[in-house]
Amino acid sequence: METTTLQVDAAWPDIIEFLAAALPMYPMNVIRRVVARGDVAVDGKRIDHSFVPEAGQTVVVTVPEEPIVVFEPTPLPLEVLHEDAHVLVVNKQAGLSVVPDPSSLECKFINGLLHYVRNESAMPCQRIHVVHRLDKGTSGALVVAKDVATARHLSERFEQRQVLKLYLGLVRGEVAEEEGDVDRAIAQHTRGRMRLRERRGRAAQSHYRVVERFRGYTLMVVQPHTGRQHQVRLHMSAIGHPLAVDKLYGGQDAIRLSEIKPGYRPKANRPETPLMDRLTLHARHLELDLADGTRLVVDAPLPDDFERLLRALRKYAAV
Repeated sequence: METTTLQVDAAWPDIIEFLAAALPMYPMNVIRRVVARGDVAVDGKRIDHSFVPEAGQTVVVTVPEEPIVVFEPTPLPLEVLHEDAHVLVVNKQAGLSVVPDPSSLECKFINGLLHYVRNESAMPCQRIHVVHRLDKGTSGALVVAKDVATARHLSERFEQRQVLKLYLGLVRGEVAEEEGDVDRAIAQHTRGRMRLRERRGRAAQSHYRVVERFRGYTLMVVQPHTGRQHQVRLHMSAIGHPLAVDKLYGGQDAIRLSEIKPGYRPKANRPETPLMDRLTLHARHLELDLADGTRLVVDAPLPDDFERLLRALRKYAAV
């Protein structure tokens, strides 16, 4: 067991907010868990999550010696799309997971965000709170809160479906309709994989619209009305047009120039480099109301690999 003694320096709304500020190295789920277990005492008495600390009190926190995530701020190049005292929005790179790796309990992306808000931001803070996720292979706009109160507000907006999210996705095949809706429930299948399941699945709805057509591919804008895991990927697969690159749900492992360019000639003794070898999905647009009533509207520019792929399609596969 590791025991930490803290002094309350001011009034706080509740013990969770105090501990979140005092122990920024621990994720929020760890803080909530030690409180729920009764491993937090104030002036010698165990307390629960409803306790309101007061200035001058002594708080003793006992963290069990079990493997837990501990964040370590580490430099990471970030494209900041919006920042204020309470909210940070970045254009997440593909290949970065938003949650810790279960084997190593590390998260390069969160560590990078923490380094930014503590060392590079003009409006610094000690911790960030993830309020929604993007798949590891998906790039685009991701919003995090910089304090507990904002995290609660943003989480409510997502839970109540009051956030507008638009994804740009390249799918396999030529979609016949200009736009349409998908209403297919989604359920857990195996670790890291979901499936369409009408019974015992959670309701999921998406709207899609064709943006641009190519030979063998279609560029789509998809608006998920719900926020189920892998929703856009599964719903595009459900209409017979999975993401062009998505091995898990019917797509390819990569797109290469040889598949697009007529008369392509490979270079001798040199393997072909894929144009894109991750999910052909990008969180392009995000809108939501902040706690002060202002409307946050963010557009995330396409990353280089997606832009390069579209240029090749426009040059060699235009219709």
